Amino acid sequence: MDIPMRTPYAMSAVGLLALSIGGTAQAHHSATQYDMANMVAMSGTVKEFRYTNPHTWISLMVPDGKGGEQQWDVEGPAVNMLVRKGWTSATLKAGMKIKLKVALRKDGAIGGEWEAVLEIDGKPVENKQ
Repeated sequence: MDIPMRTPYAMSAVGLLALSIGGTAQAHHSATQYDMANMVAMSGTVKEFRYTNPHTWISLMVPDGKGGEQQWDVEGPAVNMLVRKGWTSATLKAGMKIKLKVALRKDGAIGGEWEAVLEIDGKPVENKQ
């Protein structure tokens, strides 16, 4: 049985639809790697703030209790969520001292997902351009 080709445009539309659905499904991921019931508070110095999609990241240098520091890379929300709170790419700067509330990784590796960012005095971080 031959299937007649309707038009090149119709076939192109079907192909584009299939690609867009597949791309959307693959782009989504969950936070199941983090233990939302195991939150910790930590203080440290911002090494880097990556204001990128699909998620932001803070690299925080945290004292290790032995005179050194340990780098924690913690994932944050998407840029659009931070924009709604008034954040920009300049809200956190290298060298800034902050406190984080972090859901730890379930696999025990250093890192997590941040739920709150506070200035060292406990006030919520706000954009200060």
